[in-house]
Amino acid sequence: MFARILKIFGIIALCAFFLFGAVEIWVYRNRDNIFKKTKEFVNENLNGNLEIEDFKFRPFSGSFGLNFTLTNVKLTDSLYQVHQKPFLEAEKMHISLDLAGFYKGNMKIKNLILENGTMKLFVQKDGYSNLSIFKNNSKDKKKKDSGGNDNVLKKLGNMRFVNFTVSYSDSVKQKFYGALMHDVTNIITTTDSTTNASLNGAILFNQLTFKPKKGGFLINQEARLGLALAYDADNQQLKIYPSVLETATNDQIGINGTFDFADSSKQFSLNFEAKKIAIKNALPLLNRRIKEQIDSIGIQTKVDAKVRVNGQIASLVQPHVDVYFKTDTFQYNLPVGVLRDMLAEGNFTNQADTTEVPGPLNSRVTAQDVKGKFETIPFRLAIAVTNFQNPVARISGKIDADSTNLDQLLDPKRYRFKNGSAKIEFNFDGSLKNFYDPSRDRFNGKLSGKVSIDNISMDYLPRQVHLKKIKGDFTFNEKAFVFPDLSLSDGQNMLYIRGQVLDLIPYLFGSPKPLRANVDINIPVWKMNWLETLLAPRQVVTKKRKKLKLVELLDDAIDQMQIVAKLDAKKLNYKNFTARDVKGEFTIKNNAVSIEYFVMKAFGSGNVRVSGEMDNSGASQLPHMAMRGKIANADVHSVFYSFDDFGQKTLTHQNLKGILNTDFSFESRLNNNVRLIPSTMKGLLRIDLTNGYILNFEPFMKMKKLIFKRRNFERVKFAPIRSDFKLSGQEIEIAPMEIESNVVTLYIDGIYSFGKKTDINIQIPLSNLKKRDSTYVLDPNNEEKKQGSKIFLRAIDENGEVNIKLAFRKKKDKDKDKDKKDEPEINPELIEK
Repeated sequence: MFARILKIFGIIALCAFFLFGAVEIWVYRNRDNIFKKTKEFVNENLNGNLEIEDFKFRPFSGSFGLNFTLTNVKLTDSLYQVHQKPFLEAEKMHISLDLAGFYKGNMKIKNLILENGTMKLFVQKDGYSNLSIFKNNSKDKKKKDSGGNDNVLKKLGNMRFVNFTVSYSDSVKQKFYGALMHDVTNIITTTDSTTNASLNGAILFNQLTFKPKKGGFLINQEARLGLALAYDADNQQLKIYPSVLETATNDQIGINGTFDFADSSKQFSLNFEAKKIAIKNALPLLNRRIKEQIDSIGIQTKVDAKVRVNGQIASLVQPHVDVYFKTDTFQYNLPVGVLRDMLAEGNFTNQADTTEVPGPLNSRVTAQDVKGKFETIPFRLAIAVTNFQNPVARISGKIDADSTNLDQLLDPKRYRFKNGSAKIEFNFDGSLKNFYDPSRDRFNGKLSGKVSIDNISMDYLPRQVHLKKIKGDFTFNEKAFVFPDLSLSDGQNMLYIRGQVLDLIPYLFGSPKPLRANVDINIPVWKMNWLETLLAPRQVVTKKRKKLKLVELLDDAIDQMQIVAKLDAKKLNYKNFTARDVKGEFTIKNNAVSIEYFVMKAFGSGNVRVSGEMDNSGASQLPHMAMRGKIANADVHSVFYSFDDFGQKTLTHQNLKGILNTDFSFESRLNNNVRLIPSTMKGLLRIDLTNGYILNFEPFMKMKKLIFKRRNFERVKFAPIRSDFKLSGQEIEIAPMEIESNVVTLYIDGIYSFGKKTDINIQIPLSNLKKRDSTYVLDPNNEEKKQGSKIFLRAIDENGEVNIKLAFRKKKDKDKDKDKKDEPEINPELIEK
């Protein structure tokens, strides 16, 4: 049995050997006939010249049949001698012919393999194209219309390209395509009217360039292509069935579409879809301009995208493009901080106005629900961007903040929020490329919005400012923040503020304009604790992490903002100073206060008006104060008490009574506790003191021990005193002046010192020997009292204590009176002994 089987196989093998040998001999003998039929095939279907270096029969190459291997194949068009660009070149071409069709005279290729070659298609600037190699005469058209089998596609079967490059260049329309097919198989099947193709394999795309200025798509990109096509000859329609382009990063892009060649307008529609494709992976697939535009935004995330393209095949008008996209979470860097955990979903179209042609000027992207966090604060946005040559954006959004996320937003080592919430609503309509135009110093667009603050408590630690119960609404645009009714507490006072901050938005983007604020402040009862805060040294906070940009901008804005404020307070208290009906205007800039005016009622029933400056800008080590003013009808006791006796202890508020009217100018350095530094004081004081008393004044008590021991130096009443005093450091220069009192008439001059340099000359006319009791009538400026003999005393500081001693006239005084009789020396002990 086994031997019989072997015998049968042997017979079959021998028959096959003789059969293949016969075919080989037949092919060899009919070589010329085969070449002839091949050329007839080329001549019938192509307008060109086919060159083949060698031609071999390979019956067992692939499936058994009429299989041939052609080497060094070149196909050229009719004008090859002019442009020297072969239409097709291949190192090897493997062809499998249909045996039945061959004998019937109908050449049909079952399989075609092209190895190591190129196909170059082009259109020259003069309009000539080597695609003319495909005949299109009337005879061919009749054959085609008669339904014969002369259609080239129907004469081709399966195709395979190995290391084969295909390129197309159109110098007229400036379109350039190219790809290297590493190993691509195209399986072709035909029906009565339809030819189907399935293209699969690895491809290196060189370029797909539609506009050279914008760059090409798929520049040097490796990919795997699974493309299913069908061409309906009757309807002249090409369909791309759902297909896949897989990139080198393993991202898959779905493709499908339709090309209608029957319609005179030759419409086409293409659809692309990708899921979870990373933007960094998608960018290399796009052209240079789109890549630069997307890359300049700085977003890195994964995106779901659906793209629909509709247009005319040969039209110069751009096709209509619609894109749907949905992102994964991403972050976006702004000049003032970072947008985190962003999610966006929206649509793009390049034909927002359907009555206008598609293009960058007619493009629009919309995203109705963009959400994320600005650093730590949640927000939601709706965005529409139009005009992609100079993008214009319409953005509306909402931001909800509370003490927890505000604390982290602004750095808790500088700003500390304890409770409360804030809501922000805004709308923007303007340029997306450049919010701010530095050359024209303006904000490119319209901004509007509202901020609602509810019961926020905040500490600004570098200045030790503690604010709470902050409540109110802000409205804003690109030029100003307006707050019509803002209330807050500084811990001791309730403040009611209205006003506006100018140019804040441009300032944040680099405008050189000074940041300005105009405010009206109403404080019902003002316990003034601001000076210590304003003049305190800045607290330096060491950070372990880099400061947020927003914190830097806010700190800079606070330090650089110029505030012009009008103040209204019913009552004012500062240490010993009290006032009522306070009104004023002042400017704060660079940590300095300039007082335009302050008017108030103080010092009893006195009226006060002052102006001046307080500077803590850092130009000098210590704060500087300069004041000018006028006080009318003031209680001098209250004046000295309010100003802490001007830093001296000799003449205090406890020693004084009377009504003071004065004009003054005064300047001094201050320590950080807002106290005067006496050595730096300078000033000029013009006083008018009426109904004045000095009570229990120690120098007078010492004078009583020397003279007029029986008179009431404990309560000395003065006639009106009108004089000027010049202050320099701790010394007051007293010009010669008369002091007329109920106990004594004095003429004094010299230096009164807050330190240890008091040296005052005191002249007591002997006319004072006349008895002065409760009936004595003050008689100032009486020339008779200046005549006659005098007692000379000196008030001198000795070891911090002012003592009064007997003195003699200076020589210059004697020279003035040399024509007079020498005055006798008088023993003070004898006066009213």
